[in-house]
Amino acid sequence: MTHVALEQAIAKVPRSIQSELRTILAQHAVIDSSVVASWIDRLGTNISTLMIQLLPVAATYARVPISQFYVGAIALGKPQSKNQLGSGTLYFGADMEFVGQALSFSVHAEQSATINAWLHGETGLQALAIHEAPCGYCRQFLYEMATVNQNFVLLVKSNESQPEQTYTSNKLPHFLPEPFGPADLGLTGGLMQTVFHDLETYSTDDVVLAALSAANQSYAPYTKNFAGVALKDSHGNIFTGRYAENAAFNSSMSPMESALTFMNMNRYSQSLFDICDAVLVEVETGISQRPVTEAFLSSIAPKVKLRYAPATPSSNKL
Repeated sequence: MTHVALEQAIAKVPRSIQSELRTILAQHAVIDSSVVASWIDRLGTNISTLMIQLLPVAATYARVPISQFYVGAIALGKPQSKNQLGSGTLYFGADMEFVGQALSFSVHAEQSATINAWLHGETGLQALAIHEAPCGYCRQFLYEMATVNQNFVLLVKSNESQPEQTYTSNKLPHFLPEPFGPADLGLTGGLMQTVFHDLETYSTDDVVLAALSAANQSYAPYTKNFAGVALKDSHGNIFTGRYAENAAFNSSMSPMESALTFMNMNRYSQSLFDICDAVLVEVETGISQRPVTEAFLSSIAPKVKLRYAPATPSSNKL
């Protein structure tokens, strides 16, 4: 889709919030909890309906050159306090596909919105709004979240013949009976929980340090392959991504996918990927994020050579 498509989608949301929404999206696809609360009050609506109304806007961020199937998602972060259940910051997400790469490298909107929230500091989600029931891959990905059993719900828009605000609300186990997750492998907690691995790498380079920060907050409880990617654009902006491991292994998300979807959702819809520098920092274990990161980079920015920096435990831990 194009900027025209974004404007068309914005035109479909309630008129009283269109101008604010346009201004916010010019910076990033995140709506702060205070703005969300003011919109709900102004519109006389509820958080779930607002999330459903924003789905077409999120879908304009989709980059789907192969399927041409535009999907968006809206994630609701945790409330500011126990007395504010149902309120929180909204994070947009959208599908991504990559020409020249295997379809298994695709990013789904549910993953995108979750990563957008996680990289903005959220430690869990209350709800996720989507156009259709999630695929099995996304159900498994979402089940890794630390807060998945704490009243997390999926809001699924009803069919197109019904009003825009019509949706169903169900907890994830409704879509994933007899699930397999972190607890089955003896793990407490899960994806999005606050962690710091106290890694270091010998560099003062700003892009390397950004990738190191991402690696320090990555989630890799099964392999300990803590990894982060940092991408720098021609304007000097740096976008990071963290490795997000999954108990099912093949539902894991590479730090490069994480960085690309974060970059996509935090620039104006359909802005070009003008990457001029890319760094991967990881702890070297039995697996590596290097091959997949280089493969992505060859498709997105073939003139950019990946810089690789192994990380080690901080000397303070030795």
